[in-house]
Amino acid sequence: MHRTHVTACAAFAAVAVSLSTPAQAETLRIATWNLGWHVASDEVPAWIAQCNKFYIKNPATKAWDLAAEGATSAKRGWEITESRATLEGVNLSIMPPCSVYQTSGHKGIAVTPSAYAKRGQQLSQVLARDVQPDVIAFQEVSGTKAAVEALGAAAGDYNVCSFDGKYKVQRLAFAWRKKFGEAVEACRDIHEVSLPEAPAKDQVRPAYTVTLNLNGKKVRFLTVHLKSSCVSPLDRNPRRLDDASIEACALLQQQVRPLEAAFETLGQGVDHFVVLGDFNRNLAHELNQVAGAEPTRSDGGTDLAKPLATGARTRNLLLEINDGQPASSKAALLLPKCPGSAALEAACEASKTGVPTAEQQTLLGGKTGLGCRNPVGLDHILVSQSLAAAVSNTIKVSIGPFGGSLLPSVNRPDPLLAVSDHCPLVADVQF
Repeated sequence: MHRTHVTACAAFAAVAVSLSTPAQAETLRIATWNLGWHVASDEVPAWIAQCNKFYIKNPATKAWDLAAEGATSAKRGWEITESRATLEGVNLSIMPPCSVYQTSGHKGIAVTPSAYAKRGQQLSQVLARDVQPDVIAFQEVSGTKAAVEALGAAAGDYNVCSFDGKYKVQRLAFAWRKKFGEAVEACRDIHEVSLPEAPAKDQVRPAYTVTLNLNGKKVRFLTVHLKSSCVSPLDRNPRRLDDASIEACALLQQQVRPLEAAFETLGQGVDHFVVLGDFNRNLAHELNQVAGAEPTRSDGGTDLAKPLATGARTRNLLLEINDGQPASSKAALLLPKCPGSAALEAACEASKTGVPTAEQQTLLGGKTGLGCRNPVGLDHILVSQSLAAAVSNTIKVSIGPFGGSLLPSVNRPDPLLAVSDHCPLVADVQF
């Protein structure tokens, strides 16, 4: 009888637990990945044709003008690797730069259709084998078709959206598993983040948002790809956000207000929210308030919960936009680990509070480390405070040897192209 009584009690307890536990609770993988000027296959031929042409540098304009093959000092587009080179006919609003793929020694690589197709296969392999996203935000894709092609054979399992034909070719996209149904709130761009009042050459990428129903929870996603080249005050060439003399930082500074406005509405009408993407800013340095990223403003203000006065510049993007006003907008920055050797993990941790040593930087970007040229410090995931306790794991995903580009060889007539100069970032979250 005693054994029967215990069994009955255990059964009753099991029923009680099952009634109190959400039957559909599931750990889902949220991911973000900048694919590095990834364009759809039907856009590749025109780009290759333009970069196969020859150019001569104009000493007056410093731009590269079209030239005849064989002309003195003429170079093919692929060979022109100087920073921010302007090539006649290479419109970076609709196509990648010719020098997007380079060797480790900064020699430009001529892209072929078969090499680009091989890169696409490898990219899809990383997504399917190593990332396995339930929801993913892409940056630097040319549109919906480019995102679909990146997903490869698994594309049929996902809904995909992007803002095709709008802004410039470095677009944003979302993909989520079809089992979660259609979007609760359709994908839309947040135009203000693109700085629409700025001259066309200075306009940057918008933000992009979608709201999904994930196992009964309404979750709003926001992805960004902010202005580049203003990463941290600890850079070799320090990039303090409030330094108006640095063009990149001045433009990123202009994105603070519209980004904060977007943040303030994230928690309205939903259970949770997630912000993810390429911030082009080391938010861990800002979270840790390293020298040059203190929570101060150019007008002397230190209360970042107060509205930013007209003309004032902030020194800390993260704490400015994530000030908890209103309370529903408060987010937690997820600090990822870099699975691998103890040395790799140590280098990863060092990047959050300082600048890794040259040896550590080589390890982080090497094929036995994370494999990509921008392994840490740019890409981030933040979640609403309501979701923070449900995050079980946040990691950088290594792309290993797929992160390097190689010239053709005797035994390999086509070059090898890096799948991206960024590595995926993933977070496992229970919904």
